[in-house]
Amino acid sequence: MPCMIKNPANIDLSDLEDHVQGLYSHMHNKIGFNKPPIMVFDSEPSNEDNILGKTAYYDPNSIQIHVYTDGRHPKDMLRSIAHELIHHWQNEEGRLDVGGYSGPGYYLKNKDLKDLEDEAMKLGNGYFREYEDNLKLKEKQEMSLNEWKNNELNQLLMKRFGILKEDKTDDWGKSPAAFTGTEKEEKEETSALDKGEALQEDSGEDEAWNNWKNEHADDDHIKEIERHLRALKGDRDHDRDEAEYDHDDYEDDRKDEHRNRKDKLVGHEDRDPSGLVTEDEASEDAATSEKADDGASPEDALLETGSLKESIRKVLKSNKKLRLRLK
Repeated sequence: MPCMIKNPANIDLSDLEDHVQGLYSHMHNKIGFNKPPIMVFDSEPSNEDNILGKTAYYDPNSIQIHVYTDGRHPKDMLRSIAHELIHHWQNEEGRLDVGGYSGPGYYLKNKDLKDLEDEAMKLGNGYFREYEDNLKLKEKQEMSLNEWKNNELNQLLMKRFGILKEDKTDDWGKSPAAFTGTEKEEKEETSALDKGEALQEDSGEDEAWNNWKNEHADDDHIKEIERHLRALKGDRDHDRDEAEYDHDDYEDDRKDEHRNRKDKLVGHEDRDPSGLVTEDEASEDAATSEKADDGASPEDALLETGSLKESIRKVLKSNKKLRLRLK
């Protein structure tokens, strides 16, 4: 059964209320209460200016725990509640009414009350620390699990798109913390908690940073994969273009090689042991020369014999940049 909470101080309890109920449940599981007390959050502005002012007290008649809220850190208020819950337990066991002096300075003057106060300080602080550390370990384990899931998703996507090669090693069966590098740290912290040793608190900046990383991990993985895919596509298209250009250039060279050999041998049949230049080609070349001597322009001769095309091919072959532009 949860505690009833009253808020005459009218403070924001949206975050604190869950911890009040959680702390009560934790201590109830440890020592067992007959009935939950009523939590009252009071405000007394003059108390805030007093360095040694009041923090909280327990009223056994109304079974109420009063907590002063002015200028208090929420964690400090929870620690006061844990202390007063031990007094509530003492009252239910009938040990709180010991008689004797109970005025200012009773801790020094009433041994029975001093013993009860020592018990409340020891057990209250101890149970509160257990509640705090259990929460932190649970949050860290959940964070490690999320990081492990993100890592697995990233590995699968990168393998799917060929960015990461398959690995023969099998990582199944490892704990989630093994993928995040926190396995040893978590074992040490768990061991320290079992021994009752104090654990170092995480700073608020570390927690905020880890939360930010979890929220943006998926987006970062997807962006990185898309960048690799674009680079691979660009390399593939570039290789295709180069392959097509080399093939065309090779075919042109093969054709030009035979043409050049014939061009050089026209008019020099004595140097043509292989018979590359036929008699028809030699007669055609002689007719072209006679026509040029009769007053025909060299351009006309070139057009009729088709040598203009051969000349263009020679120019294009000697100038690759010009050939690429014409293509």
